[in-house]
Amino acid sequence: MGAILDLTEKLKEPSGIIGLIIIIAVVYYFVKWVMSEHEEDK
Repeated sequence: MGAILDLTEKLKEPSGIIGLIIIIAVVYYFVKWVMSEHEEDK
């Protein structure tokens, strides 16, 4: 629970918002890559 409170505290700073955007982008592209068909699967 403490970690979540730390994260919300960091989000109030510009650098925390940038970090959050980067994390979301990385997770989004990772999921997109995993869900997409890979060439070796064909």
